Amino acid sequence: MCSRSADNRILKTLALLLALTAFLAFAPSLGSAQKAARKLSVQDIVDLLTGDVPSDQVAEEAQKAGISFQVTPDVINQIHGAGGTDDLIAVLQKLSAHAPAPPVNPPHPGPAPAAPTLVVVSTPGQSQVYIDDAPVGTTSQQGRLRIVQLTPGQHTVRISLNGYQDSEQSITLEAGQVTTVSATLQRVEAPPVVTPEPVNPEPVNPEPVNPEPTGRVSQPGYLGILPAQQQPEGARGVVISGAQPGGPAAQAGLKAYDTILAVNGQPASTPQALRAMLAAHQAGDVVQITWYNGTRNISRQIRLSVPPGQSQNIPQPPPQPVPVPSLKGHKGIVTFTVAHDHGQSGKEYCTGIMAIGNGMVYYKGLKSSSGPGGIHNYQIPLDDIKEARRNAVYLVAIGAFHIRTRHGTNYNFVVVNAQGQFQPPDQLIDAIESARGN
Repeated sequence: MCSRSADNRILKTLALLLALTAFLAFAPSLGSAQKAARKLSVQDIVDLLTGDVPSDQVAEEAQKAGISFQVTPDVINQIHGAGGTDDLIAVLQKLSAHAPAPPVNPPHPGPAPAAPTLVVVSTPGQSQVYIDDAPVGTTSQQGRLRIVQLTPGQHTVRISLNGYQDSEQSITLEAGQVTTVSATLQRVEAPPVVTPEPVNPEPVNPEPVNPEPTGRVSQPGYLGILPAQQQPEGARGVVISGAQPGGPAAQAGLKAYDTILAVNGQPASTPQALRAMLAAHQAGDVVQITWYNGTRNISRQIRLSVPPGQSQNIPQPPPQPVPVPSLKGHKGIVTFTVAHDHGQSGKEYCTGIMAIGNGMVYYKGLKSSSGPGGIHNYQIPLDDIKEARRNAVYLVAIGAFHIRTRHGTNYNFVVVNAQGQFQPPDQLIDAIESARGN
């Protein structure tokens, strides 16, 4: 009895072991059935094969669920290594036609986009152009300027010309795009032009005559023109920013923005070449100047004189100090002698005293040139000044500067000493900035 009972227990144990073995044998297949809800990956195929699931059964599971990969040589090697058959590989290759394509490497970036281009069109031409309050050039006589050294983004474009109200616009530049800004400037009463007072200009005979021989020491000839510091792109001569009032050039009719083409028939291609040709002549020499006035070419013979404040044979009287009747005695006020232009390219102006202090910039005119401009007096609050700086183009050779108010009015001046000689404006500008607290 005891022996039979023990045998029954052994048989039951064996039956349980066989059932467990059968369960474990089919467990991978059950696991794959649970995965049928998603497509099989390469790792899923490898796991089934290494779990002793036959290749034909793996193929059935793949056909039910689909696969998420392409069959590549590397994939074939992995499946063969896990024990997969060629029949399984063939099934997977058919299924891979519907599998998503493998990700590709992103394309290499192409060349960087081109910089933006700004085209400024102004009426009239020869206007100064500022980008973000920095001077960048002058429009041509036809009123066009092309600028390419800019960065994408927002910028402020200001277009300015002597005798006209500034035009200011905000723009957004995009890489590779051409943006055009157009402005028609409106005339104003107080234009931003500077010219000094002439000191004893020598009369010029409009008819050319040979200079009389004298025993005087020769002096360099003086035409009285000021080449623009920034020559317009494509100019075929030398553009001038002004003519000395009463000087030989002004007497002959030359004015701001005229273009000198030749001296005695020799082309004047650059300001340096023009200076060299004029320096070869002495005061009293007659030279033929050819220029373009914006409409036509003009050619005239002009007698060169001596620079202002000098004379060949007449001693100059000692300079007389300019009185400051209403500004003396004010504490903290700094004064300068300046000339203020009336907007006629140096033909009309007045000279007087500029005083800085007490929260104001005062200008009191004391003497007027010939013409209807009269004498001006200004009181400009310091907190109304937007900028005080040297001119970028017009009369830059003599140190002209301008004061621009926040509401757009411009006043232009040049510092002169008691002898009528041009002086750098830096000390005066520094005095304004110091009074403004900058």
